[in-house]
Amino acid sequence: MKKSIILSILIIASLGAKAGEDDSLSLSSFGDEKSDTLSIIDTSNCLTDENTEVTLVSLNNPIKQEEYTSNEVVMFLENKLPINEELFNFHVSTKEFSIPMVYNNHVRAQINYFGTRWQSKLKEMVTKSQYFFPYYEEVLNEFNMPLEIKYLSVIESSLNPYAYSRVGAAGAWQFMPATGRIFDLNQNRVYDERRSVEKSTRAACTYLQQMYNMYGDWLVALAAYNCGPGNVRKAMRYSGKKDFWGMYNYLPRETKNYVPKFIAMAYMMNFYSEYGITPVPYEGKNFEYDRVFCQEGLHFSAVSDLLGLTDEELRRYNPELSKPTIPYKGNGYELNIPEGYSEVFYSNVEGMLVSSKEAYEKERIEEAKRPKVVYHYVRKGECLPIIARRHGCTVSQLKKWNGIRGSIIYPKQKLKIYRS
Repeated sequence: MKKSIILSILIIASLGAKAGEDDSLSLSSFGDEKSDTLSIIDTSNCLTDENTEVTLVSLNNPIKQEEYTSNEVVMFLENKLPINEELFNFHVSTKEFSIPMVYNNHVRAQINYFGTRWQSKLKEMVTKSQYFFPYYEEVLNEFNMPLEIKYLSVIESSLNPYAYSRVGAAGAWQFMPATGRIFDLNQNRVYDERRSVEKSTRAACTYLQQMYNMYGDWLVALAAYNCGPGNVRKAMRYSGKKDFWGMYNYLPRETKNYVPKFIAMAYMMNFYSEYGITPVPYEGKNFEYDRVFCQEGLHFSAVSDLLGLTDEELRRYNPELSKPTIPYKGNGYELNIPEGYSEVFYSNVEGMLVSSKEAYEKERIEEAKRPKVVYHYVRKGECLPIIARRHGCTVSQLKKWNGIRGSIIYPKQKLKIYRS
């Protein structure tokens, strides 16, 4: 016999006090107020197995994400959301998902994690997604791909263009250096296109589309995005299956969790409010920008000065830039500037070009004054006094430039020498 459980979600009085104000989830009207209140939802008697019915009832007006933002954290006893397969399938049926949203123990474990221990971050993702998802959806529509793939970026990087992994993956879509270059994401000491939201999103769509064309299954394509097509082919060969759940036991451990995380994130990003979770106020001005075309000769500081920003403030609008400079490639460059300033930019191009000439000349003079660096590779039989005489410097200078404490050097050792 099924057991019927009615879960009452209490709306905190502090939220009710704000109900009369304009607290809509407008990105331009986030408040600075914070609440440390904890809502405790008692699920100690909830049996979330296949024989359980879960009904959500609100005692007041239901919390809607477009009306409230709050730092309040909802606590669930035993860190478990009141969810079962029936409720999950009902929720999912109200959305037009193209990727199969399967409910099982692996997915349920990830839903519990995102809804409890990761809840504060989830609240931030809901708000932050308002900056990222419109562009993601535009590109996904262009590629004719499922819109829910946008949630993969939350799993990969928490929507952080500056994210780096311990193994060297970077950007909102976490491309490894070699994979990034395969998909035309250039990287050098000045810029890293893996951190460009626009370029990396297109590269991710291209990669995922290739994986889907190869396997004909979006869950398998997601697995291949995580562990590479080689590991997927190996799992297929050992399991004799071609679907994700069929080959599950033969995939790398990280990939086993990767797809359940994706499904759980897609669910929680759509149905968080059903569990009393509200978005958190989030300041995302660096993700509200216009793109302008910079012709060659335009200096980075000329643009930042015009906009009343420091070089570093302007660089934050351009995550792919490692330095405050415009990396021209012969065809100009598209730079991100604060939203609403494109008209100001284009109206002052001539003035910026004049100040740019002055800035470049100043840099040239400073560079000419800077000591030049040459390198000496120690040969067998050489010592510091001999090398110092050869390069017109003192032994103490050699030691200082190269962090040498004693007097011992080794053949093939690389020594740095500054020349005025």
